[in-house]
Amino acid sequence: MNKISKFLIIVLIIALSLFAITACSSNVETDSKNNETVDKSLQLVIDRGVLRIGMCPEYPPFESINEKNEIIGYDPSLAAAIAKEMGIKAEFVNVPWEGLIAGVNNGDFDIIMSAMSPEEATAATDAVEISENYYTLADVIVVKSDNEDIKSKEDLEGKIIGIQDSTTAAQAAEGLPEKGIKVGEIKHYNRNADAYAELANGRIDAIVVSVTYANEQAKNNPEFKVINDPIHEVGIAVVAKDGSVALIEKIEEVLGKLRENGTYDSIAVEWLAAE
Repeated sequence: MNKISKFLIIVLIIALSLFAITACSSNVETDSKNNETVDKSLQLVIDRGVLRIGMCPEYPPFESINEKNEIIGYDPSLAAAIAKEMGIKAEFVNVPWEGLIAGVNNGDFDIIMSAMSPEEATAATDAVEISENYYTLADVIVVKSDNEDIKSKEDLEGKIIGIQDSTTAAQAAEGLPEKGIKVGEIKHYNRNADAYAELANGRIDAIVVSVTYANEQAKNNPEFKVINDPIHEVGIAVVAKDGSVALIEKIEEVLGKLRENGTYDSIAVEWLAAE
């Protein structure tokens, strides 16, 4: 056998191996007998014994990193309870916000639980599976504590507002003109922390952000206060790879059980001061 033939055989073996790996890691396979797709998303998780959850831990009290470098908060606690009810373990994957959708679609983790709304999940692509909302958030206004000019959303007229990109808060702020409120300027930031720094330095007049994050920041820093006039409300949901219907349906079933046995409420009270 000459060198070229050996090379071609090696290439063919590698290609077939890669194909096999890809097929095994896919959530959806085709049944060769009847040419129908088979959803293996739930079975793959059960067989592995681990539910891998992608989240961006920069959003307390939903998810953040403590002094022990552990991811803690409402979402990881709820995700751990879901996995326990399923008889498997939870594994958290730290991912930048802008990489979450790509990560779940690449198979880096099974689901996203990171205070993500359906609108945020589908902003870049519709190729995802989304659960029913497991929590509802309001987006509110944050100003410096000594600010007496802004007491409602109508007072944002002509003001400079900061928002984190690719969030429902950003969509809420950009939708203010539809409510008859013409702001002076909207400044975009990669992270809410950057917007807060700009607010503290007086470079912007206000921030639009979710109420739980706003309350957490105000509790830890009296320099800021929350204006109790929600701009709009939005649900947050579990997001999975397109075609992972079985996995999403199982998670919805488990969430129902956690609500019935009180686990859901106890986690909400612990992290979100819900009643």
